[in-house]
Amino acid sequence: MIEIVRKTKDYVIIYKPAGILSQSDLSGDTDAMTACSAMLTESGEAGQLYLIHRLDRVVGGLLVFARNKKSAAELSAAVAERNLIKEYYAVVEGRAEGGIMRDYLYKDAAIGKAFVTDRKRAGVKEAELEYSTLGVASVDGREISFVKIRLKTGRFHQIRAQFASRKMPLIGDKKYGSRDFKAKMPSLFAARLFFDFDGKEVNVIKLPDFSCYPWSLFEEDKYV
Repeated sequence: MIEIVRKTKDYVIIYKPAGILSQSDLSGDTDAMTACSAMLTESGEAGQLYLIHRLDRVVGGLLVFARNKKSAAELSAAVAERNLIKEYYAVVEGRAEGGIMRDYLYKDAAIGKAFVTDRKRAGVKEAELEYSTLGVASVDGREISFVKIRLKTGRFHQIRAQFASRKMPLIGDKKYGSRDFKAKMPSLFAARLFFDFDGKEVNVIKLPDFSCYPWSLFEEDKYV
């Protein structure tokens, strides 16, 4: 379930497991923001939280919530100015070489999917990320790559769509073309948050479960 990783009077950083919403929606399913608020209230603290960014429901990892309007404004500004650094681990199909991906992304809300397009038009947004390859493994005669990703922009399904467009879908991401059925969900994990708050550097790291496929295919020292 939800785990509080770091807590101050201004913000709280949590671990959200894959399969849980970041915030409530019409489904009424469990969401991280409501669960975290309840945990704070149960411990005798103010439960008010402000959303700063999201993770896809199928993605696990670190999320930060603000605890007051002042910190919400500061953290939201950090996101807008690209000063809130978000790094991810992913396992993708094929041999990834590392580098920078710059694309135009279009979100099709009707089917809940993003597509890389070749030109700027209405509804299209620029997307950029940088990544490095930490390891390559072989599974059933095919290569898969373990990569570390730093987002430059935060678009809907950005990582999933950009890698899939290069014929490197995330392992287990059937929506974007993965044919690997061993992984129950896309192999993507929000592993690091780094930002400056009130003149102090905040650097929080959370690692995926090494015992689970496909993370288990790579040595633990690759995650350091």
